[in-house]
Amino acid sequence: MTRPPFAGLLRQAAFKQQLSVAVTTGILLFALLSSLLTSWQGSRQIRQTLLSQGEHIAENLADQSTLALLYASADNALGVVNTTLSFPDVKRVEILQAGGQALIVRGDAIDGAADFPLPDPAARTAYLEAETPDAWRFVAPVRVKNERDSPFEMEQRPEEVLGFVRVVQSKETLSRMLTEIFLTNIAISLFFAGVFLFVVQWLSSRMTEPITALSDAMARAEHGESEVRAAVSGPKDIRDMAQAFNSMISALQERERALRESQANYREVVDSVKEVIFQTDAAGNWVLLNPAWQEIVGLEVAKSLGHSFLDFVHEEDRQLASELQALLKAGEIPSCRFELRFNRADATIGWLEAAQHARWSDDGEFAGTSGTLFDVTERRLAAEKLESLNAELENRVRVRTAQLEASNQELEAFSYSVSHDLRAPLRAIDGFANILLEDYAKALDDAGLGHLQRIRTASQRMSQLIDDLLELARISRADINYQDSDLSAMARDLARELREAEPGRSAEFEIADGLEAHVDPVLMHVVLDNLLRNAWKFTGKRESARIAFGTTQRAASGNGDEITYFVRDNGAGFDMAYADKLFKPFSRLHPATEFAGTGVGLATVQRVIHRHGGRIWAESKAGEGTTFYFSLPAPRT
Repeated sequence: MTRPPFAGLLRQAAFKQQLSVAVTTGILLFALLSSLLTSWQGSRQIRQTLLSQGEHIAENLADQSTLALLYASADNALGVVNTTLSFPDVKRVEILQAGGQALIVRGDAIDGAADFPLPDPAARTAYLEAETPDAWRFVAPVRVKNERDSPFEMEQRPEEVLGFVRVVQSKETLSRMLTEIFLTNIAISLFFAGVFLFVVQWLSSRMTEPITALSDAMARAEHGESEVRAAVSGPKDIRDMAQAFNSMISALQERERALRESQANYREVVDSVKEVIFQTDAAGNWVLLNPAWQEIVGLEVAKSLGHSFLDFVHEEDRQLASELQALLKAGEIPSCRFELRFNRADATIGWLEAAQHARWSDDGEFAGTSGTLFDVTERRLAAEKLESLNAELENRVRVRTAQLEASNQELEAFSYSVSHDLRAPLRAIDGFANILLEDYAKALDDAGLGHLQRIRTASQRMSQLIDDLLELARISRADINYQDSDLSAMARDLARELREAEPGRSAEFEIADGLEAHVDPVLMHVVLDNLLRNAWKFTGKRESARIAFGTTQRAASGNGDEITYFVRDNGAGFDMAYADKLFKPFSRLHPATEFAGTGVGLATVQRVIHRHGGRIWAESKAGEGTTFYFSLPAPRT
């Protein structure tokens, strides 16, 4: 049964108001009874008319919503929705997809709208879905006919349900018309009619005042006022609507604030980066540039926007850039990275590294490109300078190599001369001195014999010095043939030769086992031979000589891991103040009368160690012995 139009207002009214209405109603009872039958009949006709009107509005909205549902575009339905809302008593319009999802909802908020049932998909025309004390809900399906692909297709394809429309129509017109019928029927009593109209006017003003206030607040919000709020007053429904409106405005303000902060943060990041961030439109014109553009190119961003990307590219690189833009536009490549020259505002030319990708619109159309530009001018100039320096260096190396080859040839010639031209006179001097000693020794006194012996010693020392110099030169030029070598076995063989040469000496050798290295075995034999012979020579005055060969722990150096070896003796030692002269050719720390030698052996050792990428040094104390250390790169595993 339909509730009286004012039932809700009476429940919300005060007792005084309810009593006034009851008294007035009692006075008018007799007038109302006489027109009751007529009013009832009229209300039925009016109700039927309004129901037919609501179904017709829903059917018309369904017919005009096909395109919007077909493309799932709310924008296509805005016009028809606004037109439908302009009909009297239409308070809410919904366009739903086939699954019940809302495409667009316009009109007044309704409590429980989220709990509305899913429309009947079998319905073919508009129908009354539900009725409330204040409104009717009409639903109409949106169907589309599936055309036959061929005129020879015999069966008509079934219609497809795209979605539904729901129209909420208020009963205000029904209430108003019923009121007018009642007023007409009680016209027999002008006095009671006037009183009744006064009461109705008073009630009407009470009802419309909060609605008017809410409408005014909505209008102010629509015009951009951010701090507008609706007064929460009037009937419960109006209060609920006002509270919902205030909550909605607060939420929108919070979202707007968050959006402004996000945009400000984004702009701050974009403006602070040193790379150029850009966007172009479909025609290749700048639509976005950050301030780095002006720093790199020297042109203001505002003056560059709208110009073509290719306008700033050097003419020799425009073809490459144009080809890549065409590939991006055609969708053949999603992105690209390349380097090109560009024209600065001061007419100079720079280099940019571009990273670019295509942008596409929602309908699949090419919308332009986005990317970054990085200034690589300094890197390019450095690379060109390095290339020039490399070319110059290669030329210098070729010249130096030629000079070195010439020097080697001269050195070989000198070595040949030393080997043949100098040895002959030395052999003659030594030979004739020996003849004098053997054949004419009786004719010479002790002083003459001493002079002859010194001549022979000097010539033999000179011959040994020549041999050492030739060995040093040979080692400096010799190719290195790296092999895995057993240094322990090599040292034991040398120790055995030293003992056999002087079997009367008391000497103890301590040679560690398993000492191996990836070296040239011939050159390393020279190293160990010189170091062990040095230790043997300088321990000659010890009653019990001790000579050791071993290795320390592996350590890291600037060139990688290395292994350090040592040769230690308890011989004469030397003052470390003269250690800087130790590996210089012809430098001796002991007189020849005390220990024989030419001063070339340690220089030869240093040359071999350096050619293997190692180091050599010594630690000593006069009278207590010496330790020679040499390092070699650790074998690669």
